[in-house]
Amino acid sequence: MKVRALLFHLVVVCLISALPACAADVTLPGEEVVSSAEYEDLSLLSPGTVTVVKPEEMDGEQKNLPDLLKRVPGLHIIEARGRGGYTVASVRGSTSSQVAVYIDGVLANLGSEAAVDLSTISVSDIQRIEVYRGYIPARFGKAALGGVINIVTKKVEKAGGSLSVGASSYGQRQASLSWSTQLFSGDFYMGLNHDRSNGDFEYWNDNNTPYTPGDDYKAGRQHNGYRNSDILLKWGDANWEARAAWKKNERDLAVAAPGADKPGVPEGADLDTEQISLSLGRRQKAGILDWGWQVNYLDQNKKYDDPDNTVGGWGEYHNEYDTRRWDFTIDGSMRLGDCHFLEFMGNYARERMDVTGDIITTLGGIDKFTQESWSLQLQDSIALDAAGSFLAVPVIRWNEQDGEGKFSWGLALSKELKNGWSLHASGGKYNRAPNMYELYGDGATVRPNPDLNWEEGMQFDFGVHKEGRMFGANNRSALTFFWKKPENLIEYVMTSPRFGIYQNIADAKIYGVELESSFIWQKWEAALSVTWMESENKTEDDYRQGLTLPNRPEWEGLLRVTRKFDKLSVFAEGHYIADNYFDDAATIKMDDLFTLGLGFKYAFHENLRLIMGVDDVFDEGPDVKRVPVGNGPTRTMWYPLQGRTFYATLTWDF
Repeated sequence: MKVRALLFHLVVVCLISALPACAADVTLPGEEVVSSAEYEDLSLLSPGTVTVVKPEEMDGEQKNLPDLLKRVPGLHIIEARGRGGYTVASVRGSTSSQVAVYIDGVLANLGSEAAVDLSTISVSDIQRIEVYRGYIPARFGKAALGGVINIVTKKVEKAGGSLSVGASSYGQRQASLSWSTQLFSGDFYMGLNHDRSNGDFEYWNDNNTPYTPGDDYKAGRQHNGYRNSDILLKWGDANWEARAAWKKNERDLAVAAPGADKPGVPEGADLDTEQISLSLGRRQKAGILDWGWQVNYLDQNKKYDDPDNTVGGWGEYHNEYDTRRWDFTIDGSMRLGDCHFLEFMGNYARERMDVTGDIITTLGGIDKFTQESWSLQLQDSIALDAAGSFLAVPVIRWNEQDGEGKFSWGLALSKELKNGWSLHASGGKYNRAPNMYELYGDGATVRPNPDLNWEEGMQFDFGVHKEGRMFGANNRSALTFFWKKPENLIEYVMTSPRFGIYQNIADAKIYGVELESSFIWQKWEAALSVTWMESENKTEDDYRQGLTLPNRPEWEGLLRVTRKFDKLSVFAEGHYIADNYFDDAATIKMDDLFTLGLGFKYAFHENLRLIMGVDDVFDEGPDVKRVPVGNGPTRTMWYPLQGRTFYATLTWDF
């Protein structure tokens, strides 16, 4: 495999070198990524499929990060326990662990977590969110089978600050403060955020027996709250950048319905997570070489308390996980002649996890675990014609974890046509090693399985993009077909109503179509995203062969329409998720869900704004059930979602 991958890159470069020379003023993908703050031309970010979300466009609507990501086609949000609960993303039918999340260039995925919990990342400090699907540029160290979510926090544009306070249903309260100033030779930014909710609400419980209404009852969702706090400090000048962040997430783990929410039943468990991260980096130029380095440290403490043993494994009342990770990254880029822009990146990371509590017995008495990884990337952006309208971008990667390594590769092609039309295609091989969470559990609801193998897979996509005028509006549209075939896919498999285990379920096939389109008129704006997807377990000689993979809805879509007046704007947003399976055996199905949100924004003057609205107007959330299918269990774990939510936010810039 190593020889094939190296030959692939050499052959591509040799063939392309024989093509006509390009013009000296051609801008190639990646050249402006480091220095530019805004990307109106998405082709400068990647020759593949990428969507940019700007939180400021939904400022004051009390959307969390998962809410913002719901407008990205091909991306599905998995909310296991409702708002504020553990929430992860699936990209083009991937598992959540196959999605790499970066914050200011630092990988947020930990070996001690299944995936990045998106509900704990505050959006108040975010300038933009980039979502890469299919082809992954070399500046991201993980050859992610699913995709990359790249979060870029705010940079100082001018001295001053902003204060925002808000309230909404279910006892939710929010407050955010940011402040920027010039400090020494650079700029300093500070962000403080707090978000809390008691999460309690009433809903109608059919006792998981829809055909026997006699046992239905009104239930109260209790012990369902959360409290999130975080601080971000950033300083940077022309060469140096330093970053420090702290966050604490206190989460109530409510017991599952039905039945467990009746009077006299214990409330549930608590899961508290505290994290500190530090980062220091420098960039400089040496001739044609633009390069930099970055060193990062992260410390996380996670405590699980279940005095009544209501959620986790039997006999497990308290578990504590301490994680520390160091990583070092060096990257660079250089323009070779007029037609080539070469990028490279290398990363080393070491993570250690110490465990205390009742879970140690399950882990065979072992209480210390380490994970060491290397990654190397080399990418070449090549103009295939004199105008730079036809590009080829090959990339080759080496990933190693705990002494075992694998090559992977990718190739993207893009061709600009007339009148704003362009064609894009990419393909390649990707891989991922199992992390410590999948191998050793979480001390609560995930059992250990130290025998997991690496995931591998192939992916391909082809898309048509359009940018320009359409229907009298400024329009940006993209229609993309995608296909992927994972091997040794790692999936979470429920082994009891209380907990489950990660297993290699072997092979799968996933394919679908994404549509993304935005229209901007003088007074109106509209944004549409639609995803159609089919997924199938292809494991031979297995009872799951031919079944649909869990958490992969066939249809999902979002439509947002905004009407602007002088000082007022009103908006409506509809979101639909088709029903989908909860388990890999296709015995538990999740109901479909359509929600409608309405609201308005009023500017008293340019520095003071009021935003009010209601989400889930028709109160559909609490009616979403997990329903047994065929020979499925007579009862299922069910965590009701909150429904109709009123909110109000006041924002003052100073």
